[in-house]
Amino acid sequence: MNATDQFEEIKLLSLEIRSLIKQGVREGVEEKIRSRNEKLQAWFAGISELIDMTNDQQTFLEQLLQEERQLVDELNAEQKNYSSHQKGKRQLGQYQQTLKNSH
Repeated sequence: MNATDQFEEIKLLSLEIRSLIKQGVREGVEEKIRSRNEKLQAWFAGISELIDMTNDQQTFLEQLLQEERQLVDELNAEQKNYSSHQKGKRQLGQYQQTLKNSH
């Protein structure tokens, strides 16, 4: 039974209890209240677990995104460094070629 079905069951039981109390019925009402309260506690526990799981998932995803950003920044820095190195090698080659041609 999912959380929505559980809530619907609790809601219907609560409406039944309210109706019985308004009618002045006492027999079995205490047991229905106890049963409803147990179901309500179980429902709240399930909802709480879902909220905790969602928070854990959010925390994990935030950490993952932060790590990915750092890796992308590092990769960009490496590419920039490599590009500068390649440009330096080209310029050195051109300079050496110029020296050869001038002799």
